[in-house]
Amino acid sequence: MIFSKIKEYFLRKELEQSPNTNKSIVDNQKIHKIGILTLKESNAVYDFKEKIKKVFPKTRSVHQYIYRSFNKSDEKSYYFFSENDFDWKGKIKDASLQSFVDESFDVLICYFDTNNIFLESLVKQSQSNFKIGFSNVNQSLFDLEISVPIEEVDNFNTEVKKYLQILGGNVS
Repeated sequence: MIFSKIKEYFLRKELEQSPNTNKSIVDNQKIHKIGILTLKESNAVYDFKEKIKKVFPKTRSVHQYIYRSFNKSDEKSYYFFSENDFDWKGKIKDASLQSFVDESFDVLICYFDTNNIFLESLVKQSQSNFKIGFSNVNQSLFDLEISVPIEEVDNFNTEVKKYLQILGGNVS
């Protein structure tokens, strides 16, 4: 219990202190790789990966990582992560999760509309070229924030595609 509070403290401190060092460029490059971060509960309802594949049919790869609270009975999977994948100082322990963070996605789309220190930490550490998320989470995380309820996923995806086209991303 106390270790989880310490872990959250270090993650929150890291989020607040680290400068926003995003590349923030979508410059007429084709969008080939898309990353998705979300919560288990939301993904069970909306299946974000399939929705992204419909909106961006020519994308080569879509990778997703889903946060779920730690439960001893859950099987280890490279699609899911939990608070146990971070050490007590808030550093990532899991190699596949670190690989996801180090991947330079053309776009990282974050499907969560509530504050979650573990998801926010991954967004901040991500090497993605462009980060998109919901507007009521944390303004310092995203290059583009869209203000719609999470229940309107299709509308959110339409807005993502529209803004990427406006910004010069090649999203056929």
